This record gives sequence, C-alpha cells and structure tokens, in this order.
Amino acid sequence: MPTIGIIDDQKSSRESLARLIRSMLKKMKVSDRWSVVSDGPPPNESDILEWLDQNDATVLVADWRLNEGAKDKRVVNYEANRLIETIRARRPSFPIYLVTSYPNDAEPHGQNVESIYARNVFVNDIQSLLPRMMRAGLRRHEEQREVIQRVDVLARKAALGKASAKDKTDLVDLQGYVQTDLRNLLTLDEVLGEFETIQQKADKLRKRISQRLKGKKKK
Repeated sequence: MPTIGIIDDQKSSRESLARLIRSMLKKMKVSDRWSVVSDGPPPNESDILEWLDQNDATVLVADWRLNEGAKDKRVVNYEANRLIETIRARRPSFPIYLVTSYPNDAEPHGQNVESIYARNVFVNDIQSLLPRMMRAGLRRHEEQREVIQRVDVLARKAALGKASAKDKTDLVDLQGYVQTDLRNLLTLDEVLGEFETIQQKADKLRKRISQRLKGKKKK
C-alpha cells in the first residue's frame, strides 16, 4: 500500500499534518488505499532509508528545521538537507516534499526536492496539492514493485549459484531501492559454487574408483 511518510521534530506539528492528510484521503475516498505514518527525525540521517523501508513509504514529507524539538526526547543535529542528500545518493527519483514554516531557508535546496510549501499554504491548498504527492507516490510504488520483482529473480539465481557477474552487479546496484542485506545472498552463492566444485571433484573420484574396481574384477 502506498504510504505518505512525515518527518518533523515537533510532535504536535507532525501529528496535525498527519490528521490533515488522513482527513483529505478520506474525503477523496482513497483512505483504504493509502496510509500515513509520522515520526520524529531518525537519530542519524543515514537511518532514513531504513525508516522509509520499514514503513513502506513511497512519499516523504519533511519539515526543514529538524533540530528544534527539544521538548521531544529525540533531538538531532541536522536539518532536512542531510536527509535529502542521503536519499538522493541512493534513490534519485524518490519523491520528497518540504512542508515548513521556513520556506526561504529551504529554498536553496529546492532543486533536490519535488516542491517546497510554506506550512500555511499547504494547509490551505491541500485539496489541490495532495493529489500531486499521491501521483508521485504511485509512480514510486510501481517502481518499487518492479524493483522488488527484479531483486527476487536475481536473488534466486544467486542462491542457486546461477547468477552471472552482471546479475550480481545488478543485484548490488538495486540495493539502493530496497534495503535488503545482500551479503547473505552473495555468501550463499559463493558457498553453493564451492559445493558444486567439490561435488564435481567427488564425481570424478567416484568414476576413478569405479573404473579401478571394474579393472580388478576383470583380472
């Protein structure tokens, strides 16, 4: 199910935004096909990819200033630009929107996100703005499904020891889209490869033994 993920250090702000979006999804009669999840920023910006995957998020809505939430127990020392950089490094096409009370501060980073909305503008125009986010989220959702299917095919080939060098390279490249730990798959591939080598040696040994036994019987 496509999910809109909201990251904001202020609990009241993110919960208010989540309620607003859920209300509009219900009004649009698509609340059974979309979900919304909100949270404070992850302790480290590198954790954002794992958070997106754990919540099946296909759209990210983030506040700009993420280090103001002293009343929340989770306080970070970065702003949204660090999350954006982390996501863009691994998932260039992932839809990111900034909804902030400080749009001017965020503006220099506008080329790296889909849009920047002043919070009051987003609240007042949500009926026209939310469908744009949903369209971007649906594109990402379909992209993820295709990638996961591709990963499944390649992982099965790797597990069976049938993956080519290109298959392995493609599998590692796709790790940017799904946070699957590929080390176990590749290790299994190596183990199966070694097993096949040992099996071939054992077959040759059996044949030699069989030939010698046949030779002895003839004598």
